[in-house]
Amino acid sequence: MRRTFKDFDISVTMKRDDFLRTKGVGQRNLLLGRAVVEFASDLAHLDEIQREFVGGASRPLIRGDWEGSPADYSDPSQLVIQGQQVMQDWELPLMKVLAENAAANGGDLLEVGFGMGISATAVQERGVRSHTLIEINHDVAEQFEQWRRGWPDRDIRLVFGDWRDVFGELGEFDAILYDVYPTNEQDFVRTLGPRAVVLAAEFFEHAAAHLRPGGVLSYYTNEIDSIGRAHQRELLKHFTSFTVRLVTGLQPPADCTYWWAGTMAAVTAYR
Repeated sequence: MRRTFKDFDISVTMKRDDFLRTKGVGQRNLLLGRAVVEFASDLAHLDEIQREFVGGASRPLIRGDWEGSPADYSDPSQLVIQGQQVMQDWELPLMKVLAENAAANGGDLLEVGFGMGISATAVQERGVRSHTLIEINHDVAEQFEQWRRGWPDRDIRLVFGDWRDVFGELGEFDAILYDVYPTNEQDFVRTLGPRAVVLAAEFFEHAAAHLRPGGVLSYYTNEIDSIGRAHQRELLKHFTSFTVRLVTGLQPPADCTYWWAGTMAAVTAYR
């Protein structure tokens, strides 16, 4: 199949005779045509919005042990580990929305990744019954302890380690907030590379297993202003429904290595 559009052409070549070979007459062309039209719509839209992107900068490779690597907070606008811009303060509007979505009903909340404490602070400002955090970097864990002293009367605790290793010991929660940075280059390529669906995709199954009925998952999506069909399918394997809220007014700096748009879609998934 070949379709011609104003600024590009799309061609699909079948490598198997039985690929998308449906039972009904015309079904194959209908399904394939719909997929091509959606792809064309995405391409045209991306061409429009990329004109507003900041230039961005190259990211160095992750080469060392993440757990023991120094966490650089010397620039108050960002957290840097192994040259990686793990978090920057332009994320404040986004982190507030993610925290508000996760803490909307109070209860017991799990947050994966402390970073600069932006979302953790927003969670505490909103108020929850308990707040458990998972963190894998020693220096960031020390930063958490300093932050923790600002909330002396709250039920806040830290679990140190990789979430994959400690998650099974933590029981169930009413909400989970997931915002991590890959801790090695292989993880980066798998979760944020060109073939990745969404950063949190590998976490969906685990989150659903540790949420009480009616619980919610709020997470960093890396989606500009909507979410793709592949993302939706991954979500609906493990959650009954989801909502999308567009966060606007983001201002990543010109040298940001991980985000370039002024918006991001914030998703809340419901167990």
